[in-house]
Amino acid sequence: MISFTEVLTAVYAKCKSYITKRTMQAGALTLALVMLFAGAYAYAPVEEIATTEVVQGTSQTVGVFAAVSQINVEASESARLMSESSEVTVVAATTDQVEPDQTNEYDEWSDKVMADVNEYLYIRSDDNPEAEPVGKLRAGDIATLVDVYDGWYEIESGNAHGFVSADFCVTGIEAYELAMDVCDTYATTDVAGLRIRSEASEDSKILKVVSKGTKLVVDTDVEEVDGWVAVSSAGTSGYVKGDYVQVDMETGEAITLEEEAAAIEAARKAAEEAKAKAEAAAAANQAIIDSADDITLMAAIIQIEAGSELYEGQVAVGSVVMNRVRSGSYPNTIGGVIFARGQFATSRMSSVISKGPKASCIQAAMDAMAGVDTTGGATHFRRAGNKAGLIIGHHVFY
Repeated sequence: MISFTEVLTAVYAKCKSYITKRTMQAGALTLALVMLFAGAYAYAPVEEIATTEVVQGTSQTVGVFAAVSQINVEASESARLMSESSEVTVVAATTDQVEPDQTNEYDEWSDKVMADVNEYLYIRSDDNPEAEPVGKLRAGDIATLVDVYDGWYEIESGNAHGFVSADFCVTGIEAYELAMDVCDTYATTDVAGLRIRSEASEDSKILKVVSKGTKLVVDTDVEEVDGWVAVSSAGTSGYVKGDYVQVDMETGEAITLEEEAAAIEAARKAAEEAKAKAEAAAAANQAIIDSADDITLMAAIIQIEAGSELYEGQVAVGSVVMNRVRSGSYPNTIGGVIFARGQFATSRMSSVISKGPKASCIQAAMDAMAGVDTTGGATHFRRAGNKAGLIIGHHVFY
């Protein structure tokens, strides 16, 4: 008859061999073996135990416990390996459960910092609120996290390097989510003739066709459709195929106080230069207008207001000008009537004069100034519509 200890010894030998091949399962085997030993010992027949000699039984029992102890030692090492392996497995399993895009974004934004403010957050030279400001981390700017202190982040962004209060910043995936809210996202077309469609389907209506390199604003509030990007372009909203665009978020970099001062100065100079150019252009235009005679002025305003109308309509505009000159309720000169505030479209006057009015407009001006009136004394005109009056071409005179 095989003794209980011989059974355990045989089981140990088998388990040890199995442990060598399957270390990941050692903990479970040890637990099963201990339970087997405890249960078998508790319920073994008294006769079997009694027939074992004391010395032999002691030796075998010690051997069994030594075997169990050895299994436990090997199991502990296996459990450690299993624990380390399990951690990797759990992380991998967790990663598989996260949306791939979110995982990628988290990896990319894990060391990013944004200021959760309306305008800007000062970047200071040291990690305390009294330190000298050296730059600004503005809303929409992205910084790289260098180190973390008590309530402060050391950051780098653009040419700025310093410390910002952690109380007003977000990092990692929270920074990404804030960027999605405050930064514009654009889809740049990679191909020529990309179609913007009314729906996320190749069977839907084509709303617009855009050229290669066009930046389309991505509508991030619209529910995502696989393979399509919701965009808008000059008031047209629709969908484009995702394979043909490069989608990027437009973020900024922090600015140093020196860079800000230089930018302000450059903007001031640019504004002054623009103002000087505008004043010079206005003076030149006025010189052109001042040098024009009444016939040229009249012909120019007729061309601007009715250059594409029938000749009768061109004369009618000239008639309105002359009727005002004669009425006593308006300036008594052709130039005064034409340039009265808010009465005629004079913004292109100098351009038309410098190029020379069309011959038909010059003739219409001469007829109107000679007394020809095709309006019956009208002093106003507008695009024909609901207004009552004499309709000539596309205008109504009254």
